[in-house]
Amino acid sequence: MTASAALAAPPASPADPAPSVITVPVTVPLAGVQRAANARVPLEFARLDEQRSYLGGLLRVNLTGTVTRAGHVQVHALPDGSGLQISVPIRAAFRAEPGGIGSFLARDFGGEATVTLTVIPTITPDWEAAVTIKGNHAWTDPLSVELTQGVRVSVQSLVDAQVRAQLDTLAAQVQTAVREQARLRQRASTLWTKAQHPWTLPTPDPAYARATPLTLSVTPFQFTPDALNVTLGAQLRLDAGLGQAPPQPTRPLPPLHHTNTLTPTVHLRVPTHLPYPELSAAATREAARRTLTLPVPTSPTLRVTRVTLRPTGTDLTATINLQITGPLGLTLNATTDVRGTPTLDPATQTLTLKNPTVTTRRQGLTGRALAWLADTRAQTYITQAARIDLNPHLNTALTTLQRRLPFTPAPGITLAGQITTLRLTSLNVTPDALIITTEATGALGAHVQVE
Repeated sequence: MTASAALAAPPASPADPAPSVITVPVTVPLAGVQRAANARVPLEFARLDEQRSYLGGLLRVNLTGTVTRAGHVQVHALPDGSGLQISVPIRAAFRAEPGGIGSFLARDFGGEATVTLTVIPTITPDWEAAVTIKGNHAWTDPLSVELTQGVRVSVQSLVDAQVRAQLDTLAAQVQTAVREQARLRQRASTLWTKAQHPWTLPTPDPAYARATPLTLSVTPFQFTPDALNVTLGAQLRLDAGLGQAPPQPTRPLPPLHHTNTLTPTVHLRVPTHLPYPELSAAATREAARRTLTLPVPTSPTLRVTRVTLRPTGTDLTATINLQITGPLGLTLNATTDVRGTPTLDPATQTLTLKNPTVTTRRQGLTGRALAWLADTRAQTYITQAARIDLNPHLNTALTTLQRRLPFTPAPGITLAGQITTLRLTSLNVTPDALIITTEATGALGAHVQVE
């Protein structure tokens, strides 16, 4: 990512980091599906009221009765975790009443059955939760009675048609209950929209991460004894910058993409604005800790009194004020300009000047002093004065970032986890400041809150 900013042109971009993933875990409690099914499954599954003829028309029988729900709807996860099983106990109560002289043959009979639905949830291409349902019912008592020899009344085939029609209705109602409770399209739309909002970064300077969404994915449904679970995840690239994030269009909901797992993870690069006076003070403090004894008679000492950094095109120039002290009260002041390309050393987290050019100003210096400063060891010492250790700054930034977690970088998004290190990745020379970009490493994840 680049450290682009309203106050500076972006530098050359390093290799893009891995995409980030923010997730929305969706849980559909089976108790809710069960309540919805109990509220919608009818109390009456079938009703019978008809007359049939037997024995070549000699015996006419009136058949009446109902098939009713005998208990609550039960919802369970299948043992193999592939779906749900919904069961409804039903009871049939019938009466067969022959007319005329056969009225004494009247009988009450009935049976019981369990209606079972096997429900396999799926997700449609338009991001709605759906279910594939297989229905069945098994009678534990035969719905038949023998009125007289050769006259067996069986109404199972008659009520089966009505029961199966109710199974179809129940299947549609279960599908509606799952779709309404999952609200996958609404949640996917919310995730996708929120993922595109610029993120405010918890840095000392105003900074943002601009989110470019890449894909929107969903995991397979998983079942626990009490819930149906699925995870939505938006994969995005985060580009860091200073100031205010530029406006960007909102992308529409993308096509459905399936993935086996989704783990929330954030790969974040953080831009930091380092004013040149601040860098100059840091360089001065670091250089002042070192002195050099010049390898000449009387062993005069060379030390840095001040370092002043300023931009020179895409290079940096360090104006270094030096003092040479020796015996008999010898004190000489010198000024040297070191110009080079600012370079980050990831191993030591320091800023150095690559391919430096050292120019010593001659005003007020003797030829002997100029010769001393032209010595190779003196040149190395002067060049090292432009070295800046950025570890203190990175440690302060790391503490600030970690203290702000958990953090809400954009409406409805929560960033949480542990940042272990900040690693320098790029820099950019601007007229007012050096912009450095650091990559936060550790275990960072982001979730979207969806009602």
